[in-house]
Amino acid sequence: MQPKQLKKIKFSLVFNRDKSLNQDGTALVQLRAYQGGKNRYFSTGIYINPEHWDQRNRRVKETHRRKLEYNQHLQDFLHHFEAYEFTAIQKYGRCPLRLLDHANVAPEETLSASFTKFCWQELERPDITPSTRRTHRCTLNLLAEFRKEVFFDEIDTVLVNRFDRFMHRREMRVNNIHKHHRIIKAYLNRAIMFGHLPGDANPYRQFKPRHEEPERVFLLPVELAQLEAAEIPSSKCHLEQIRKIFLLCCWTGLRFSDVSTLARPHLEETVKGLQIRKRLKKNGKHLTLPLWLLFKRDGIQWSKPEEIVREAMAAREGDKPLFRISNQYLNRGLKELAALAGIDKKLTSHVARRTFATHMATRVKVPVLQKLLSHSQPDITMIYVKLANSVIEEELEKIDWS
Repeated sequence: MQPKQLKKIKFSLVFNRDKSLNQDGTALVQLRAYQGGKNRYFSTGIYINPEHWDQRNRRVKETHRRKLEYNQHLQDFLHHFEAYEFTAIQKYGRCPLRLLDHANVAPEETLSASFTKFCWQELERPDITPSTRRTHRCTLNLLAEFRKEVFFDEIDTVLVNRFDRFMHRREMRVNNIHKHHRIIKAYLNRAIMFGHLPGDANPYRQFKPRHEEPERVFLLPVELAQLEAAEIPSSKCHLEQIRKIFLLCCWTGLRFSDVSTLARPHLEETVKGLQIRKRLKKNGKHLTLPLWLLFKRDGIQWSKPEEIVREAMAAREGDKPLFRISNQYLNRGLKELAALAGIDKKLTSHVARRTFATHMATRVKVPVLQKLLSHSQPDITMIYVKLANSVIEEELEKIDWS
C-alpha cells in the first residue's frame, strides 16, 4: 500500500502574527510553512514597525533604511527552506512539516526522527543473535515495502491499521502477521525507552492484532519408537546421521542452534557420566544438562542421548562442532525419515524439542521442566504441560472399561 502523498509545502512571510507590538513598536517577521491543514512558523530574526511592512508583496517597504539588507535576508531565508524541502523530497520522497524543525542541518542528519532509521540501527546491537537478526530484518524489509520511511510523529493506530491491512492483502498467515506486529511493537517500546516517543505513544496499547492458537506438532512415545526402529536403506545412509541428531533433540530438548554448535568444550566428564555445560545461542543462558540421567536404559551403560554424543566424539577430533549440518538439510532429511517410519506428521528440528517437553511434562515438576527448556516465563512451559495432559485424556477416553 502506498502512503498518502504529502502535498508540497507552501511558504509565505507573515508580519506580526500575534497582533502584538513590542515596547519599541516593532513586531517579528516570520516564515509560515503550510501543509495539509497544518502550519509551522519560523523566526526570521527581523523586527520592523508596522508602517514598514508591505502586506501585499510581503516584503519590507522602500521607506525602511535597511530595506535592501532585510529583503535579501528574507529571500535567502525563504529559499533555504525551499531548498531543504526539495533535498528531502529528492532523497526520501517526502518532507513532512516536522522535518523543517531541523532545517539548519542536512536532512540526512535529522534521521534520528525516523523510526525506520532507528530500527535498522537497533538491529545492529551486539546482543541480538544471528537468527533473531534475520527474523527482524524480514519484518523491517516488509515495513519498508509498506512505507519507505516512517517518522516518529506519524506513528499512530491509523498507521498500524494500514500496515495490518497491507499484510492481510498479501494473504499472509494470521500468526505471521501477529509476529511482525510483535516485532514492531518491541522496537516502539525501545524508542519510548530512549525518549524518541512519549510513554503513552505506542499504538499497540489500543491495536491488538489477531492471533490463532498454533498447531504444536510433537511425537507420541509410540511414534518416537517407530522412528528409532525404522529401517534405513543403504542408498539413504545419510539419514542415519539426521536421525541421530533429531533423536538427540528429542531426548535433551536442545534447540537445533545448540546441537549444531555442540563441541568438546561444552562436554564435561563426571564420575556419574557425561554432561553438557553450554551457553545457549537463543537467550544466552547457561545450561547444565546431565545426559546420563535422561532416557536411561536398564543394563546399558550409557543413556540414549549420552550414547549418541559419545559416538560423535569418537568420530570427530578437535574442538569443532560434533554435528556439522544445516537446519534446512536436516528438515529435508526428516521428511524422508517420517515416510520411512510411517509417521504422518511434518517433522522439523523444533518438533523434537516439543516432543521432549511433552514427554517430560508428566515426569518432572513445572519449575524443573522450565529449567530444562531454559524458558524465561513459566507460561511458556505450561503450554507443554497442557499438551501432555490432553494426550493423557485422549488415551484414557479410548479405554473400554466394560
